[in-house]
Amino acid sequence: MNDDVMIAILGNVFLAVQNRLATLPELKFIDQDLGQLEIDEQGERESPVAFPCALTDFLELRYTDNSKNQQQGEGVLEVRIALLAYTAATHYYKDTHKLKALGFWNLEHRVNKVLHGWSDDRYFNPLSRISSSTERRKDNIRVRVIRYNFGFVDNTAIPVPAQTVPRPDLETSTEAA
Repeated sequence: MNDDVMIAILGNVFLAVQNRLATLPELKFIDQDLGQLEIDEQGERESPVAFPCALTDFLELRYTDNSKNQQQGEGVLEVRIALLAYTAATHYYKDTHKLKALGFWNLEHRVNKVLHGWSDDRYFNPLSRISSSTERRKDNIRVRVIRYNFGFVDNTAIPVPAQTVPRPDLETSTEAA
């Protein structure tokens, strides 16, 4: 097995989405969501990240059989956009202050602009935004969660016929030499 080549369909979907998000220079960290934003018992984050960041994961994957062990897959791609909260956008602040405080909306807009309707044309159908929400937290990290439906075909279980090597024709002679 060669781990230098990604053959898993979801691994290739992740890499394509990661490369697409990397076109947004304001994102300082793009990775799988492995709990980097979660808080441990001591009140510390599990893993340091640079902000703003985008963390992705696949949820609710469902499969239906096509033929010959080929499957149609559908699922949800979750993108968690996290940034350090600037400050409140209280009504008595100046507009310039409020615009900085609400900058996360612009970042979410740009993330959606590069993902919604986009497909890499190799591994999955176009992404379609199905929801967005705010993750409630007790720290100073603002997290917006966007979810996208996507579909793909998984051919990994299709049997590969064994290759047969033709036998060379042998000439036999019955004559004595």
